[in-house]
Amino acid sequence: MTTPTHGMEDVGSPESAPESVMDRRVVPVGAVVLTTFFAVLYALRGSIAALDRGEDPRWAQQVGWSLVVWWTCLPFMPPLAALVRRFPVGRPHPWRNAGVLLLGTFVAAWLRHVVMTPVVVAITGVPDVATSAAARTLTYFTVFLVMVALLHAAHYYKAERARAVREAELARGLAEARLAALRTQLQPHFVFNVLNAVTALLHTDPMAADRMLTRFAALLRVILHEETEEHALEREVELLARYVELMQLRFGDRIVVQWAVTDAALGARVPFLVLQPLVENAYEHGLGGRETGGRVRIEAARAGEQLHLVVEDDGSGLEVEAGSIMGRRNSGASRGIGLRNMRDRLAQLYGERASLVLERPPGGGTRALVTLPFINGPHRNGGPRP
Repeated sequence: MTTPTHGMEDVGSPESAPESVMDRRVVPVGAVVLTTFFAVLYALRGSIAALDRGEDPRWAQQVGWSLVVWWTCLPFMPPLAALVRRFPVGRPHPWRNAGVLLLGTFVAAWLRHVVMTPVVVAITGVPDVATSAAARTLTYFTVFLVMVALLHAAHYYKAERARAVREAELARGLAEARLAALRTQLQPHFVFNVLNAVTALLHTDPMAADRMLTRFAALLRVILHEETEEHALEREVELLARYVELMQLRFGDRIVVQWAVTDAALGARVPFLVLQPLVENAYEHGLGGRETGGRVRIEAARAGEQLHLVVEDDGSGLEVEAGSIMGRRNSGASRGIGLRNMRDRLAQLYGERASLVLERPPGGGTRALVTLPFINGPHRNGGPRP
């Protein structure tokens, strides 16, 4: 990126205010409108003065003469626009640039008088003897100064809008990078835990360990090819069902999994692998150490404008107060990674519209409730939602 040499930091610099700010259409149209306005104004003034003297106002002749006078100012507008782009009033040299603009505007007004006055006389056949050369130059200087001010306003507006777009793109890029980092953290954690489970199973049931490793490889291949931060709940349930199959190979019939996913919820967008850490916690920390096994219930339902995702187990429970967003079990180190990761992802994707709440049901165990805004539609690739 070129380093600015004039203007307001990078916003007011000529490099950050490209031709599109005052492009080839905007400048000529604005100049024609402005000079036509002054022409009509001066024609009206001349006609009113004629009426006051009791003379014929000759409106058409006044308008024609005024248009010639003012439209001969148009050739000086593009150089003035280039001057504004080159020397916008702003840091790091506001006074120098302001002086350059004033001097350039005065030179343009003087040249208009010297060069174009004979042209006007030749076209209209009416010599301008009513005003002095100094008065005419001052009039053109005032008009050109108004044009420079309008060009400057357009310059500032377009440059500020371009900066706002760049900042929004940067914010989105940072959000996507953060989501990617969180996802990168989640995947090794998931892989490590499953491989630990395979290792444990090798000592008791090598055949089951082999089947588990094969299915895990297939699941991991699918997960690594998922590039979106959100997908349909239906897809999430498919991936989760594969993970549950892996856990069933390890725990057998000791742990029963119940599904309660409503059809109305299947089309909702949810974060990628939002349920897997919760189900993993239920298996590993809630029920895994119990000889008698237990139950895991997975629910998903629409609740008005929200989507409720619930993972509940009847295991050892949490050392938390009801409604806490985080909790501890005796082996909570790895568990905390998954929940913190999920909380950060929810905050990044949905802000305050999403939450993760851990509760102790009256009968014991743990109930994890994820609340999301209910959004139907295709997935998206990350970044903050407005």
